[in-house]
Amino acid sequence: MAKNDAQNEKATRVARELGSALKRQARRRWETVRTAERNEGPRHVWRFKPGPDGTDRFLYVTHEALTTGEDPTPVLLEQLKAGRWLDRLDGAETTLVLSKGGSLEAA
Repeated sequence: MAKNDAQNEKATRVARELGSALKRQARRRWETVRTAERNEGPRHVWRFKPGPDGTDRFLYVTHEALTTGEDPTPVLLEQLKAGRWLDRLDGAETTLVLSKGGSLEAA
């Protein structure tokens, strides 16, 4: 298998694992949240719509972050927790980007 194929498979697997955890956390916060996700260029994006009249909120994670290390999912979850991703998306920020270094920034 080519290195690029292996990286793509790893990014897909980690995005699936991360997505499950993010959706659970979002449901605890917003109860009636609707979610969607997709691969978008060099990053993966999750959309959260809290409640029927809620504003869309977005979380982007770079593919580089998704493929760094042996088991990136717990590391990424910890970085998101440390960056208070849900508190920030529940406030004034509507879009956050998590990069390889663990930096969670508003977009």
